[in-house]
Amino acid sequence: MRSWVRRIGVGAAVLLLGGLAPAVHAELTPPLGLPIPPLATDTKSIGTLDKRHPVLTFAGALDNPTPLPLVHSPVPVVCAVTCQSFSFTVTRARLFLVSVKDTAGSTSNGWDLSVYDPSGALAGAANGIGANGQAIAVTPTRTGTYTAFVTFTYAYDTGAKYNGEVRMMSGSSWQSGLVDCGLTVSGVRGCFRLPVLVADPAFDFHVGGLPPVASTPLGFPIPVTVPTATSCYVDETVQTGATRCLRFTSNVRNAGAARLDIRIPWLTTGPTSGFLPGQCQAEQAVQRTDGKVVMRPAGGCMFHPAHAHFHYKDLVGFSLHPLGANGAIGARLGTGLKESFCLADDDYFGFGHAAANGPNTYDGQPGCNLPASITSSSVIVEEGVSPGWGDVYTWDTPGQFIDISATPPGRYVLVERTNPSNTILVSGAPQLCSATELALTADAVTITRSRPSITCPP
Repeated sequence: MRSWVRRIGVGAAVLLLGGLAPAVHAELTPPLGLPIPPLATDTKSIGTLDKRHPVLTFAGALDNPTPLPLVHSPVPVVCAVTCQSFSFTVTRARLFLVSVKDTAGSTSNGWDLSVYDPSGALAGAANGIGANGQAIAVTPTRTGTYTAFVTFTYAYDTGAKYNGEVRMMSGSSWQSGLVDCGLTVSGVRGCFRLPVLVADPAFDFHVGGLPPVASTPLGFPIPVTVPTATSCYVDETVQTGATRCLRFTSNVRNAGAARLDIRIPWLTTGPTSGFLPGQCQAEQAVQRTDGKVVMRPAGGCMFHPAHAHFHYKDLVGFSLHPLGANGAIGARLGTGLKESFCLADDDYFGFGHAAANGPNTYDGQPGCNLPASITSSSVIVEEGVSPGWGDVYTWDTPGQFIDISATPPGRYVLVERTNPSNTILVSGAPQLCSATELALTADAVTITRSRPSITCPP
């Protein structure tokens, strides 16, 4: 989710924009094996995880004694103000998932989750802001009592609540998804687990409400809310000439059996570098069922100077069409400017399900900036979307709009298309499309119908 800075207030935004933003993301977890903090004063037992009880549930709420948002360390080695703990017994050393999700789906509340094993060693942790949940896959090294701690990094809503569960990642409580066999990928033939990219119908449309100032260098809007007749940032108008913009929120979900795993070259011994124009070519890491990874070309990428991080170009495309009286989609009128994306896990739609579910792997910042792997021949940035998670761009994201300066009032449809260049290897149809039907007036836009699945127009 990309617009949380706008909602957390000017003071906090100044702090983040001053260079502390990387401290709020899920990569910043304590080293595994740290001793458990002495906090278990009121731990609630939620039962035994076994074949008869493959899913255990729990819930909690923020105890905020003030009307103001609360800020907590993004590395919750010691919980402060609010820390809730839940214990459960593991009888078999099999993989399980511990997860939480904000009950309102809000990304303004950054929950922290950590799990400790029976010896008191940290078995896994996830924290940060910008996602509506957290999830940890734990491979137990021993049986006994495990403890899950829930706290927060930033709590915007004083009455914030969450639901949680512990789920066995095998048997009736888990479905690993379809396997595609008989494929040849980069000369390698075999069985693969692949992502499935689904475009949610675009929502939360706006034709006004943005301050007529430039968007920030980090790619976030200025953290103030000022009613305006325009929905174009001044730098967007300068770059494109647009004086009226149709803005919306998009969400691309991975409902497949494997991560969409995109690798971008920071530097290679070629020598090539993604920083240089024309040299940024992404690769997709594809999982074989035997655990091996095969690399394949995945299209263009770019280093975005204004946002100071790497973008992948071929995730999703947007187009605006007239809507016929019988619901027919007419010829394309305009396309979305947003053509590149910092891929990340934002929307935990897989929470509570046996399929398309799993731990969140990718955070947008600093994941789209910093190398994730370094070898003797390359330095690589990794981006992607995990199964059960969606990559969300909110309506106020800089660059995400369609120019409607010359578009008259009427009935229209916005089409969202995954994999627009067919550069991503997916399971099933190479492209999936959704549609949102709109009524556009001189000063407003209204959704009249959402269509989760349509035949993609030419």
